[in-house]
Amino acid sequence: MTTTPTLAEALVLVFTPGVSLRQWDDTGLLGREWALYERLSAYYSRIVIVTWGDESDLVIAEQLKRNTPQLAIVCRRNDEDSEAFMHAAPGRVSEVLSGSASALVKTNQLEAGDDAIAIVDALRRNSIDAALMARGGFHWSRFVSNALGPGSPEAADAAAREELLCGRADVIVGTSRAMLDDLAWGHRIRTDRFRLVPNYVAMDGADQPLIRDRHRVLYAGRFAEHKRVDLLIRAVAEARRLSSLPITLRLIGSGLSEPSLRELAIRLNVPTEVQPRLPHRALMNEMRTCAVYAQTSAYEGHPKTVLEAMSNAAAVLVADAPGLREVVLHERTGLVTNDDVGSIAASLHRLLRDEALRGQLGNSARRWAFEHVALDRVFELELEAHRHAAKHATRNPSLPVPGVRFTRALLAASPVEAVDAWKNALSGFVKRLPARQGANFLAALDAPLYEMQGTAAIAANSGLHPKHRVLRYHDFFVERISHGERVLDLGCGVGALACAVAGRSGATVVGVDWTPKNLEKARSAAVAAAVEVEWLLGDLTTDRAQGGFDAVIMSNVLEHLVDRPALLRRLRDWYAPSRFLVRVPAFDREWRVPWKKELGVEWRLDPTHETEYTESQLQSELSSAGLRVTELIARWGEYWCVASAA
Repeated sequence: MTTTPTLAEALVLVFTPGVSLRQWDDTGLLGREWALYERLSAYYSRIVIVTWGDESDLVIAEQLKRNTPQLAIVCRRNDEDSEAFMHAAPGRVSEVLSGSASALVKTNQLEAGDDAIAIVDALRRNSIDAALMARGGFHWSRFVSNALGPGSPEAADAAAREELLCGRADVIVGTSRAMLDDLAWGHRIRTDRFRLVPNYVAMDGADQPLIRDRHRVLYAGRFAEHKRVDLLIRAVAEARRLSSLPITLRLIGSGLSEPSLRELAIRLNVPTEVQPRLPHRALMNEMRTCAVYAQTSAYEGHPKTVLEAMSNAAAVLVADAPGLREVVLHERTGLVTNDDVGSIAASLHRLLRDEALRGQLGNSARRWAFEHVALDRVFELELEAHRHAAKHATRNPSLPVPGVRFTRALLAASPVEAVDAWKNALSGFVKRLPARQGANFLAALDAPLYEMQGTAAIAANSGLHPKHRVLRYHDFFVERISHGERVLDLGCGVGALACAVAGRSGATVVGVDWTPKNLEKARSAAVAAAVEVEWLLGDLTTDRAQGGFDAVIMSNVLEHLVDRPALLRRLRDWYAPSRFLVRVPAFDREWRVPWKKELGVEWRLDPTHETEYTESQLQSELSSAGLRVTELIARWGEYWCVASAA
């Protein structure tokens, strides 16, 4: 086959560090991923893939050459370690493309940026005009931050490397608008260099007659912590309890948490079949025959398996989490549910007993997938991104957008003058943005401002947040505890509330927190207040304090935790309190919260919150834990409640 290049002579695809063709083949990804490059081969004379596999990748590459004969591969030699290969790869790519005039270098994920940049520089040194496409299926630095913490060295390293890649790239490709917005804001990149190319699905075969198992729930993907497959297992167990339906669960994938997931399914008596990753066609058959495809991850990028389930007309159920809520339209192409066991179980129960609803949602999901993420549609977007990169390729690194600067004179201004200066600057900036983009910017600005306000308030109030004084929220707890009672304050923080309860109610108080720094401050607070409190260092979800308690306090604690009903049941069984005293932030505190959530910007008071509550959600979680609300107060944008064993 003779190919006439219309973009560049060569396309160089750089795999994520550690990823190989063998892995793609073993995990069933090869057929799905390579379909795009078969089509792109018509626009390039050469396609070069740079993988981290050994010479076994050469065998798989020979199979791919049947449809892409111009394919070449650069991979590790059998006796070569990864570091040596990393240094050698740019030169080897240059050798393969010797004599070529132009090339487009593309990352498979943003994590491959260092290697892609090195290859681009090597090609340019050899007089090959090289364009750089920074493509990512998910926001890499955000995922690292979610997994290891925003203050971790790994998150800082990922952000710095990601920023360098985006700064050098001629075009930046992301799979979701939220991802591109985050990259633009976080790395100060001009938006004209961004292109939205969603993950695609192959729409072939889903029109075949379907025989669905009316009671089978399916999940496919990695068994990783943020996927929260354990939450799905617990929800299936609860759904089985709610109904007489013989619900079964099929899990397809692999990961470190597989043994614990198997153990959990056995312990909860959930009929569960666990299978390794399947070839693409076999996985599609699973999606065509399940009753419900469910994914309860804490966050996603642009989830391919959810899209594939939708393209196969499966009834889809997902948690209300980033990356999932943007893909599934609630009550139109699937169900989006709160990310707690009770809510997920109720939605599963609803779907499994209503075949007509499953059919309606599945058919609507398939139509949506055909219109938005079918390969034919996505390929045109991909091709346009290649054209843009090739057209705007430069030998010089692209500079990131400079940061906003202020003059020293502003530091001496009065608060009113300083606010006016910042307001005018922000107003001028927002006026130059499209309306939707301006709304997103201003909504997103809320979160860092709120965080800075809290930090400044603590610093200006001798290290203690003034909300303790302004809200007088200690009163709620003190007034509901009697002299001589034994009280457990879980997640006691710096001890302000525990000291108030001990000093004003005359109760015996035990405070538990998992941060040594917090407990050090708590001990100092107790000494200053001349009260006796027992302080324990531990994780309230796994470490049990000794003895029983009359009351358990959880003040601004529940919202930070996952699987809350199960945890509350465990705490109830451990401590047998007559009552729980709970304080949580209200989701429905003002109109901007749901609005920001709709826009896809940070809406929580604290990014470590797993949820923020409506009254019905709080009632539901407590009820699922076997607790009955005996008193509920809403004020200051929060809910205070008293709950006892039902």
